[in-house]
Amino acid sequence: MFDNTKDQLFRKRSFITNLLKSLSAIFIFLMMFVTFSDVIGRYFFNSPISGATEIISFLLGLTIFSAFPLVTRDRNHITVGLFERFFYGKVRYFQRLLVLFITMGIVVFVAFLMFDQALTMYFDGALTEYLDLPEAPIVFVFCGLVVLAALIFSAVIWRYISNGGDPKDGASTDY
Repeated sequence: MFDNTKDQLFRKRSFITNLLKSLSAIFIFLMMFVTFSDVIGRYFFNSPISGATEIISFLLGLTIFSAFPLVTRDRNHITVGLFERFFYGKVRYFQRLLVLFITMGIVVFVAFLMFDQALTMYFDGALTEYLDLPEAPIVFVFCGLVVLAALIFSAVIWRYISNGGDPKDGASTDY
């Protein structure tokens, strides 16, 4: 019922996966470096980094949204399985499929809202408070990463349907 080669191909390290992992790691390192440098500059040299809070907030968003497609691919989102033990067989299959479709719909809706917000920021010429950097480009990047997560979600749904469910379904009630 579950073809292991399909799963291995799906999880194969692709260029995009490696790129997103590398970007997430770089953004986390930069966040740490800016925070560390700001603290050292503030307390030892009485000269903090100008706009460090804005830089860190952008890096935090980039970290979150560059890791989001990876979390989606591996289906490692935080879930609550209060009713999991009550569903078996076909009911469990369709319940999980429904949850996957609803979640993908929410991700697409979030991408739409982010795109709309980015367009509004672009046309309004929104700038950050301290560094006077345009905000729209970074929100467009966030939106693109959410769209990538939605595309990956469609592949997750396709894998779920083509495999006839999760490989764990027959083995245990854990998800």
